[in-house]
Amino acid sequence: PEYQVVYTRPDPDGGDVPAFSMVLDWTDDVDAIWTEALQRLEDSMELSEDALNFLDADPLWLFGIADPATQRALEKTAVVPMLRCMGQQPCLEEWFAYLNADEKGDADYKWVVESFAEVELPPPYTSFKGVGSVVCYLNNETNETTWKHPFYDYFAQLLNHCRRSTKEEHIKLRINRVLWSYEAESQTDLQNQMPLVSPKYVKVLADILGSELIEEPFMVRTLKTFLKAFSQMYHEGELDTQEVKWCLEIVENERAKQAVARQMPYEADPADQLNTGGGQVYCIQCGQIASCYCPECGDCLCDQCFTFLHAKGNRANHEPNHFIPCAICKVNPAKLQCTYTRGKYCADCYTKKHAKTLPKFLELKPLRIDYKRSSKDDRKRLGHPDAEVEMDPVVMAEEADPELRECFSKPAPLETTLGEKWHAFYDLRGVKYYFNFETQESMRRPQDELITTVAPVDKASKAARQEIVGFMALSKDPRYLPDWNEGKEGPPPDDDDGR
Repeated sequence: PEYQVVYTRPDPDGGDVPAFSMVLDWTDDVDAIWTEALQRLEDSMELSEDALNFLDADPLWLFGIADPATQRALEKTAVVPMLRCMGQQPCLEEWFAYLNADEKGDADYKWVVESFAEVELPPPYTSFKGVGSVVCYLNNETNETTWKHPFYDYFAQLLNHCRRSTKEEHIKLRINRVLWSYEAESQTDLQNQMPLVSPKYVKVLADILGSELIEEPFMVRTLKTFLKAFSQMYHEGELDTQEVKWCLEIVENERAKQAVARQMPYEADPADQLNTGGGQVYCIQCGQIASCYCPECGDCLCDQCFTFLHAKGNRANHEPNHFIPCAICKVNPAKLQCTYTRGKYCADCYTKKHAKTLPKFLELKPLRIDYKRSSKDDRKRLGHPDAEVEMDPVVMAEEADPELRECFSKPAPLETTLGEKWHAFYDLRGVKYYFNFETQESMRRPQDELITTVAPVDKASKAARQEIVGFMALSKDPRYLPDWNEGKEGPPPDDDDGR
């Protein structure tokens, strides 16, 4: 055993800082540490001569360590396990020592120790911190006190069973316990119980299968499917070890697929040529200088290739956006429009030549020419009767892949800005929300069926409103605010009083 000597004289005025304090570190030489303690007390003149003579004895007898009752208690600790508590409550290391487990050697079975530490005492037991910082358990019916936790034998056997079992059997045992805990919590508080497919249980299943969700966000959808399958097997009967083995293989296959996907080179988007500063734009088909851009296809093409590729099928209805040649070089396509002269120039000609001829005090900035803009979309926004109606890409993907209709999380549309780290879940009310395992943040977005489309603008009403605003800007008469009807149903009146 190791020993420590602590002596403190409190402040006579009641302050927090003691008037005298002495702490000697832990050591196994009790005689040496006791001799040093007496020497310090004598040098500091903290104790009287009679007190020093009283303390000048064998410390084992002086403090009752050599007492027969104390020795019998020490012998008992060699047979009956005891839980030491050096703080306000036992730490995880002390629970490991209580179960005679090693933190490094039994790291895979840490969940057993954590479950043991979190389990509630059954009635009529209560716990308290006894002599020697040992946790004692009191039976309030029989008034008997013991060092042994009421569930010690259960968790000790569970730990030994995990040590003897295979990896698949160990995972099967943990999954069974997770599903059992979920049902127990549901019976206790059904109204506030979250669905099984939730961030909490996805994280638990990821820990069981050895997946790190922060580094492997692509595993979330697979883990959701596993939760659904394990829950169904749990209610139909016992989980099969072979199913667990297949799940481990699926996890490894998903990692291999992701590794291969990351090594594959990304193909350059032909439309990126339009975003570059200067230079020529080339046809994606033949490699010659392109003359137009197809918004529906998303490709830059020359006139010959566009005519050849759009001769039949639905591509015949595509409308190209022809490139405007630069007003200076006549070679490169114009990508910028001057807001002063309204001329169209390529990036090089504008910055090196045309910008030098503009008045400097105006601080003019050019406008970017958007060749990606589709004329069909413009007609659709203006309410043209010939505008085509296109299907939502997410709906098209669901019709093409039946599995997407049955899975818990649907793939995010291509135009989303959330990224792969945000994952879809549903709360108790069935409302969709998104969760980020890296930042532990959650957010809600309106569902697609709840988004109302913007009503088309009435051209007559817009023209009348602009006319009224124009008259108000030019008129010097007082503004009759009560007669101003903008914001109400219907267009504002055209009479002179409304102006």
